[in-house]
Amino acid sequence: MNVDALIRSERRSEKRSAGEVSVFLSTPGMPSLPVTALNVSASGLYCICSTPLGDLTRVDVLMRLSQIEIEARAVVIREEEQPDGSWGVGLFYTRISLEDRKLISDLVDGSKL
Repeated sequence: MNVDALIRSERRSEKRSAGEVSVFLSTPGMPSLPVTALNVSASGLYCICSTPLGDLTRVDVLMRLSQIEIEARAVVIREEEQPDGSWGVGLFYTRISLEDRKLISDLVDGSKL
């Protein structure tokens, strides 16, 4: 299937980036955990994590995009163990400023890089 067909068949309301992004996750009492986001959108992200976080766990997110730092709060909506023992984790933003949401959207659309 080509990329255009994949994008047209996508059910999500927000476009997602296709590159890796440096992200740090934390919760109270947990040191900052570096993860690699495989895709990012204005509504959430999907990352690879070395450890499971637990469904519905709230995490603080620090994202580094194009020399810009974005902070948000998110909740784990999906976890799946990967063949290598790492975890694929889907996060949905529950608190993010409108400016940061717009910035992510613009970066994903390619209008701000």
